[in-house]
Amino acid sequence: MGGSLGARAINEAVTDVVSKIWKDNTCNFLIATGQYGLWVPDLMKEKGVDLENAENIEIREYINDMARCLSASDLVICRAGASSLSEFQALGKASILIPSPNVTENHQYHNAMALVNNNAAVIIEEKDLSGDRLLEEINKLINDKNKLNEIGYNAKKMATLNAKEQITDIVLGLIK
Repeated sequence: MGGSLGARAINEAVTDVVSKIWKDNTCNFLIATGQYGLWVPDLMKEKGVDLENAENIEIREYINDMARCLSASDLVICRAGASSLSEFQALGKASILIPSPNVTENHQYHNAMALVNNNAAVIIEEKDLSGDRLLEEINKLINDKNKLNEIGYNAKKMATLNAKEQITDIVLGLIK
């Protein structure tokens, strides 16, 4: 996922990854291209991916049922926006984060590093992103279930699951 508009670099890298391993049937792919990534299916076809017969690939512009899809995932590859990260953390999902370099004060990089420094995610900066590099990181995690689970567990430990109660306590404390 690269956000609702899409992220060209992520879409290109994911397309490269899928074209290399889709026939193995070792992974199911749910790809959210974003509004500006509608060219992804054509590029996959150019790279030899038979989308009509590939039952392990689903391409969408946007994921409208995120809770269901995240619950079913083992590994999430995406940007590092705070809302997305909080969802992954709450569900204890391992992730490979590719922060957008085009955001104020590079905040997505700092968001990602908060998880990386707690062994709760893997980071690939966009300047270092390629299909080969992404595939290398995917394989490291998919082929080491203990590491995959450890990263997800550590992400869950970082989650703030009672934010509503914390905010309520602060507001009530100000009233007293």
